[in-house]
Amino acid sequence: MNNFFEVENVDFVVGGNTKVKNMSFSIEKEGDIVCLLGPSGIGKTTILRAIAGLEKIKNGHIKLKGKILSSEKINIEPENRNISLAFQENSLFPHYSVEKNILLGAEKNPDHKDKKVSFNEIVNLLDISKILNQYPHQISAGEAQRASLARSLLSKPDLLLLDEPLSNVDQSHKEDIQEKIKKLLAKLKITTIIVTHDSYEAFYLGTKCGIILNNELKQYDDPYNVYHLPNSIEVVNFLNKGILIPAKVTSPKSLENDELGKITGNFVKPFPLGANVKLLIQPEDLEHDDKSNLQLEVVDRKFRGTNFIYTLKTMKNLLLPVFVHSHHIHQHDLQEKFGIKRPIHIEHLVCF
Repeated sequence: MNNFFEVENVDFVVGGNTKVKNMSFSIEKEGDIVCLLGPSGIGKTTILRAIAGLEKIKNGHIKLKGKILSSEKINIEPENRNISLAFQENSLFPHYSVEKNILLGAEKNPDHKDKKVSFNEIVNLLDISKILNQYPHQISAGEAQRASLARSLLSKPDLLLLDEPLSNVDQSHKEDIQEKIKKLLAKLKITTIIVTHDSYEAFYLGTKCGIILNNELKQYDDPYNVYHLPNSIEVVNFLNKGILIPAKVTSPKSLENDELGKITGNFVKPFPLGANVKLLIQPEDLEHDDKSNLQLEVVDRKFRGTNFIYTLKTMKNLLLPVFVHSHHIHQHDLQEKFGIKRPIHIEHLVCF
């Protein structure tokens, strides 16, 4: 089966500087959403620009619906790709009202009858009805970003490219807009590639997530696997959702840490008996138990609304994150002792 979209063995270059080397990834089905994560300056925007046709490529190919858009010999002009790119910065025309700017999207692709979406539906979804008669210089950065997004959605593209689409949107609006955008994209089957620095946004919106580090696509997988089954220490460090602790493999389903004791589970990849490894401990992996004989010192406590993340320090100064529901009976203060349930069992033993 042919993929709806694919990038194959492409170097993404800007100003003679190779940002991402030999990148390959695909989008299998129309309507899927891919989120690309990586630090600032790694080349995420360059990738979007090349897919949109604003940058040429010198090797590999970019293909949409079975048609090559870019290769060493072919470069379809941007206006002939039916791809819409919404930049992070304000890309509205200053001499047009917000409403006129948005309606330009509808004018771009008037014959795309299979993707039915109304102007009012998008305006209401993005909560921008009050600014329609204003001009770009009269609105906030967040409002301008949402207006630009509205214009892109109304153009009904085959492929929508969003560069940090909600980076300027207030947190109070962000989750609601994310939910509505996800439903609308699914309804319209608009295939989308989103560049974001927000891992929670990527995990919520993405059918697949790509992690770009050190000029390479390090992992491209389901959001669940990217979070729970990272394939390298680089990805673990970038996501910063856990800690690596030293341990020794003691059986095909267990290992041992000097301070935490025996830890059982299923190894994601096998290691020989006696191997010294680094085990990933994520906040959900350890269980709170006040009666445990393993008592560690609380050095930090973050309240997240629905939960707390405690940071515990061991005698050897390991800092372990532990997730606890916010309604747990005994809240621990700094420097108090916090019990960890033993024996420790972790479903997926991710080791390096």
